[in-house]
Amino acid sequence: MGHKGKRDLLDELTPAQREAVTHFEGPLLILAGPGSGKTRVITRRVAWLLQQGVRPNNILAITFTNKAAGEMRQRVEQLVPGCRVWVSTFHSFGARLLRQYADRLELDRNFTIYDQNDRARIVKMALEDAGIDNARFSPESIAGAISKAKNQLLGPDRFAERAGDFYEKTVAGIYPLYEKRLRDSNALDFDDLLYWPALALKNDSELRAELDDRFRFVLIDEYQDTNKAQYAIARGLSVDCPNLCVVGDPDQSIYKFRGSDIRNILDFERDFPNARVLTLNTNYRSTRAILSTASHLIAHNKQRKPMHLVTDNDAGTPVTVLTYYSSMDEAEGIARRIRAEVEAGKRSYRDFAVFLRINALSRSLETAFVQQRVPHQIVRGLAFFERKENRDVLAYLRLLVNPRDDLSFLRVVNEPARGIGKVSLDHLRSYAEPREMSLLSAAGEVAKIPAIKGKAASSLRGFHQLIADMRSLLESPPDEVVRQVLDLSGYRDMLRRGDDTEDQERLANVEDLITAAKQFAAEDSSRTIGDFLENVTLASDLDSWDERQDCVSIMTLHAAKGLEFPVVYMAAVEQGLLPHERSIARNDELEEERRLAFVGMTRAKGELYLTHARSREFRGQTIYPVESMFFRELPEEAIEHIDLSSGGRGPDAFEDWRGGGGAAAEQGWHDAGVRPRPAPIPPRAPAENESVAYAVGTLVRHPSYGTGRVVDVSGQGVLKRVKIRFSTAGERTFIADKVKLEIIRKQ
Repeated sequence: MGHKGKRDLLDELTPAQREAVTHFEGPLLILAGPGSGKTRVITRRVAWLLQQGVRPNNILAITFTNKAAGEMRQRVEQLVPGCRVWVSTFHSFGARLLRQYADRLELDRNFTIYDQNDRARIVKMALEDAGIDNARFSPESIAGAISKAKNQLLGPDRFAERAGDFYEKTVAGIYPLYEKRLRDSNALDFDDLLYWPALALKNDSELRAELDDRFRFVLIDEYQDTNKAQYAIARGLSVDCPNLCVVGDPDQSIYKFRGSDIRNILDFERDFPNARVLTLNTNYRSTRAILSTASHLIAHNKQRKPMHLVTDNDAGTPVTVLTYYSSMDEAEGIARRIRAEVEAGKRSYRDFAVFLRINALSRSLETAFVQQRVPHQIVRGLAFFERKENRDVLAYLRLLVNPRDDLSFLRVVNEPARGIGKVSLDHLRSYAEPREMSLLSAAGEVAKIPAIKGKAASSLRGFHQLIADMRSLLESPPDEVVRQVLDLSGYRDMLRRGDDTEDQERLANVEDLITAAKQFAAEDSSRTIGDFLENVTLASDLDSWDERQDCVSIMTLHAAKGLEFPVVYMAAVEQGLLPHERSIARNDELEEERRLAFVGMTRAKGELYLTHARSREFRGQTIYPVESMFFRELPEEAIEHIDLSSGGRGPDAFEDWRGGGGAAAEQGWHDAGVRPRPAPIPPRAPAENESVAYAVGTLVRHPSYGTGRVVDVSGQGVLKRVKIRFSTAGERTFIADKVKLEIIRKQ
């Protein structure tokens, strides 16, 4: 038969996992705690269903990232070679469904999928259509409001009915104009990939019954992160054949900002009264110390299904709280500790991860890691595809697949420069819009537009012909299409001839696109350039992460979901950052922040470090944060506290204090059994210049910022602060006894 026997499939499974795998028909809720082997359960369940004679095309498995879907597909393939089960993300599933049933939904199957940047540009155009000043309403915030509406399955009319305040009424005015712009360009945005299928399942009973019959067994991973549209899709596919198996953990629901609703998993038994509920609470990942600490924290939440996590793993080392004097000390301290561990031969760089609440905190870490020569990667999604040159090439490709894509037309009609100015493009638009033509079609009729003449007219005609010629490439392998577009458009030549040193780097980037397309096509020879574009658009943050590289991974807590590392540092665990300042006043949002911390902590296998600083450079100013309220919710007996902030030391404190001995000096705390709680005020030796009485109005010179004037003096003793307004750097606040200032003129 060529695949694992029945016995093999159930080998190495616990009784609870075996029950989950061998449940046949009827709704099933699997509550799977962190590190409880849920991927193994889902993949074995798919293989087991195939063994029972279920046909591969009757099974649909949905997960949340392309990376997870790829891994799941691979693991099922290993268990049952040659089976082609549909494993994808919700968005990829929606896109494929919409292309497949495009005619029934009155869509053109060659639609372009617009990403967030494109969406903001379309909103900007819609604002101009409505004659609204976008200085008051940012395109990004209106795009966010429309996105939220679609996730709630509210179209323009229903949204307008519910619009209450002035802002919502403004959004209600823009929403239909935005939708018209999308339709005219034969484009869908991200949210449409869920919104359209959800509405189709709701409103077209024939289509719903057909899909329900086709997907007889539906498995959904990370169910706690589904939003209203995803929930509607799951329910719509499970009416006649209610064989819906959902896997998730309410304690790991962390995407409320994207519209996810924790009630979808909490109310599963209400939706399916005869549902079977199984709990996977054995953690195979973390030490007992880490698990106990994380469990104590999450127990403070009310919105949850209580789960007692257990593990057979060792107790391990205590969870350690590290207190630093400043955010630079914190970044340097983390970098040095990691380097010391690797140089001592104890670990590899890839064993370490640093988690942050927001991306903006990564700058000081990047600086410190570079200075300390610690190899690292910032997991920040689509940086490669976001580069200008790559977006240009992708726009050419999008225009080939979908000639109505006006956004892509505007991006590349003058890349490389063809002498087509803004005035000519305005005339082109004035001709196209009343005729409901695309800009590319209008360019083909430029002879009928007397206002466009000379070079601009011949260039537009030439561009129209270029795209028409290149469309004959669409059936070629994706990498060949990219290669030809680079050559025929003149884009490669433009970069080759460029005298800017960065042009050579840009050339390397666009040529890397050929490699990316080639690798994508190598996985499945039937893949087209359209499939490649869809894959690029639907990629997530994690898809850019390369776990094989021997370097430290730096990422947000949201991106860390589903991963694991031997050693985890959670940085900046401070009130206002974790929990985030926006969530502190609202219980439900505070609970989400606690879940986010829980997710971060349970990624750690062997060691977990929670760090915070007494002062932090953030958004152009120095702030003095207090430690996170979450520290008070941790079990004191499982925590070690190491205070590295005292003794009047600045950035070199770590090096001075440990005397070059690395972790040995810190070990002194452990050996002595001392667990000092961080003091609210770090004891510091008086500095030489502490006696200087800075008065408001004093003119001073700073070594980095130049000349400035004292505008405020506050605090006493070691916490005395002086605020200075510099002519070049604006206002900066310093601790008086730490800053080196030359007094030019006293007030």
